[in-house]
Amino acid sequence: MAQVHIVLVRPRRPENIGAVARAIGNTGLAGLRLVQPGDWRTVEAFRMAWQAEDVLEDAAVFPTLAEAVGGCRLVAGLSGRGREVIQHLTPRELAGEIAAIEPDGEAAVVFGNESSGLTLEERKLCQRQVRIPASPRQPSLNLAQAVMIAAYEIFLASGPPPEEPVPRATAEQAERALLTLRDAMLAVGFLPPEKPESRFAEWRELFGRAGLTERETRMMMAFTRRAKDAGTRAGKPRPRKGAPVPEPAPGAERRRCDDSQEV
Repeated sequence: MAQVHIVLVRPRRPENIGAVARAIGNTGLAGLRLVQPGDWRTVEAFRMAWQAEDVLEDAAVFPTLAEAVGGCRLVAGLSGRGREVIQHLTPRELAGEIAAIEPDGEAAVVFGNESSGLTLEERKLCQRQVRIPASPRQPSLNLAQAVMIAAYEIFLASGPPPEEPVPRATAEQAERALLTLRDAMLAVGFLPPEKPESRFAEWRELFGRAGLTERETRMMMAFTRRAKDAGTRAGKPRPRKGAPVPEPAPGAERRRCDDSQEV
């Protein structure tokens, strides 16, 4: 995604600038640009920029809005003013347009003065006009609130960091796991001994849709082998009281240990 700068034009309250810096830190945007901010490096500003003091320290100051947005490929102005004939985007729609800009480009999201907003001349420098929908009962938002709404939508549009793909099982691995499951179902009497494959077909389809991973096939085989052993033992007659307990088959203990290590 493009590098997104928040631009504040003639902000009046230092604490609002600090709160905006915190919103920028929360959402990972590129930085803060200030146009004619007056005296803003105050204790209140840095107190409101909790854990985003670096955003304040790195803020760039410009004498005009034109200079602040000169190198940006998209400039969007947020304002409650403007004629209704002009199309106003929502912050979510703006975020979608920003997401389409090449990663090495820059975008600016511009906010006006707390009391008067952006002037007509300043709005003319903005290629896109944005309005935050709100209740008619109270349509006015605090500056930092408005910045947070826009910045959050841009943050969501940037998407989560890509995850490493989990390797899927090969057809051979999946088939081996399915056969082990089928045998266990036969051992516990879940499938009929006559033509079990016709009943097992739905299970094949189920696991086919799931797209088993290599680890999942190992988990399935370890469990179904235990289930098969339990079903086989349950089907054998119990020895009479006092009868000698048969010795385990050679390698049985080793097989059980191996099963426990398969996951």
